[in-house]
Amino acid sequence: MTAGIVELALGATRRLSFAPTVARRLVHKAADSQVLLTDAQRVGRDRFLVAAAWAPDHLLYYPGPSGAGDPTLLVESMRQSAIYLSHRFYRVPTEDVHFVLSRLSADFAPGGLPYDPGAELPAVMDITCARATGKPGRFAMQLSVSLYIHGRWCGRADFRWAVLPQEKYEVLRRRNSPGAADGAAGPSAGPAGDAMGGSMGDSFVLRPSAVGRRHHRDVLLAADPRLPADTWRLRLDRSHPVHFDHDSDHVPGMVLLEAMQQAAHAAYVREFGPLARLAPRVLSSLDTGFHCFGELDRPVDIVVGPMGDAGRARAGFEVSAVQGGRTLADARFAGAAPSWSLLSDREAVSC
Repeated sequence: MTAGIVELALGATRRLSFAPTVARRLVHKAADSQVLLTDAQRVGRDRFLVAAAWAPDHLLYYPGPSGAGDPTLLVESMRQSAIYLSHRFYRVPTEDVHFVLSRLSADFAPGGLPYDPGAELPAVMDITCARATGKPGRFAMQLSVSLYIHGRWCGRADFRWAVLPQEKYEVLRRRNSPGAADGAAGPSAGPAGDAMGGSMGDSFVLRPSAVGRRHHRDVLLAADPRLPADTWRLRLDRSHPVHFDHDSDHVPGMVLLEAMQQAAHAAYVREFGPLARLAPRVLSSLDTGFHCFGELDRPVDIVVGPMGDAGRARAGFEVSAVQGGRTLADARFAGAAPSWSLLSDREAVSC
């Protein structure tokens, strides 16, 4: 980072407002509690400074076993920024349009994101938007983010999306779907039978600690004896206040990302056993692609495997969400592999 960029971030922290949050309709949220953004300033033709307030007691995004902040906070802040900037600065209407996510990636500072149990964190995103080449008449953008908290760089991310009017969305929705005949056995991807972690037919919801969450309601994975050992069944609770903050005609992309993240965490715990408890997983990077709309009333399988090019010092996992033989989304998650040497000189969160 150059001194100029750091100075810009420090100055933005003083100029931007961190309360109240922006109007929820401008980030497509139904509940005020789920809005992270608070302010935005245009500092160039396609460059913006966006402020977000990260509460320490969010309903879902809280620190994992390592104590580092939840990396999904950056992803969700970036997703809300894409929507907010489109409406406020690029004249995208707020009615009868759909935002379709295609790809996102992120890298985090060593030690992960910071967390303060006693106060909101003032996150400043330095965002550059670039028009993506594509079909005529389609508004498509790539958003690149550098994240600063208290003026210190904490991560970067890229986000690609397109905005479609209702009629074009309906065409894409019909064409880009697994279809009605998925041929998969087992319970549907609808609401789980026991919201507190009971059975789903022959499936059993994983423990929160196995997927890096605190509450049973937040667990998206269920074990099914009919599935291979590297596969879990997606568990959806459409009354969840964060996963389904508002109605959706498909499985939301953020739900698929969360399920794949939980699968990577479960694979880390399974692979490293007791060492994983002594050196909890800290995510250093993720790369996710979204390919197909997932139907809410048919099973979705979450499949996880090792990332072939991770190297001995890194713990990497490749995860995919599959429905009816089609891949809805896939992701690569990487972080440091636990070792006894890592335990001896483990660093605290650095930003």
